[in-house]
Amino acid sequence: MGIRGFIDRTCYDRVGGRRKDASAQGLHVDNFPIPPPNKVIKMAKGARDIILRDRLEFTTTATGNTSLVYGRVDLSDYVSIVKNEGLAIKEVRFQFRVPGDDNGWPIWMNTEDLTLIPPNSVAEANICAFATTTAYENAADVGIASPNVLCMFEKKSTVFPTGWADYADHAFGTPDLHPEGYDVVTDLLIGVYANNLQNTRLVGTTLELDIMIIAEPKKITQKDLTQMLTQAQDL
Repeated sequence: MGIRGFIDRTCYDRVGGRRKDASAQGLHVDNFPIPPPNKVIKMAKGARDIILRDRLEFTTTATGNTSLVYGRVDLSDYVSIVKNEGLAIKEVRFQFRVPGDDNGWPIWMNTEDLTLIPPNSVAEANICAFATTTAYENAADVGIASPNVLCMFEKKSTVFPTGWADYADHAFGTPDLHPEGYDVVTDLLIGVYANNLQNTRLVGTTLELDIMIIAEPKKITQKDLTQMLTQAQDL
């Protein structure tokens, strides 16, 4: 279920990170003045940064679960140990999607109707994605302190016996690795797993995970390789 990496050079300014057709238009919300130039907040991107985008498909079971699966972002155009070429990954962003559904991703992943939750029970559902250069066999072994894990992103919904419900997104580790980035000399793996996605829009179907990576090509020195080896032996 490999996934392919590709560059989007058409929609974004390589320096400002904004759409080129809007950057010069002075677009603003009615009744709100345009901020002076020294107050404009720009995306922390370098002139040499590139944007890589990809989409991973995964399938849930009849009970709304997905065992840990991986997709591979192909970085072979940019990384080569023989040529001392690597990528400094500066940002990783995730977005879960229901294909062909313009309602987006449901808030309550464990049901479409909260009244269907049995009384005096806790109903939980979660889905998680993470970026890594090491393929872990078990999801329970993956955390932001695990060697070669860049970041994790989790969506979780819970319904409690009192009828109170909670929904949260958690970004473990920072998805923003600027300014230096996280050096890699191999492809990037994206892991996904899910539990108890009982919502009818999510159960027994093929779902999608969109991935956006901002990175800078760089020459890898012996010092960089030593640092990567040290990170791989942190635990």
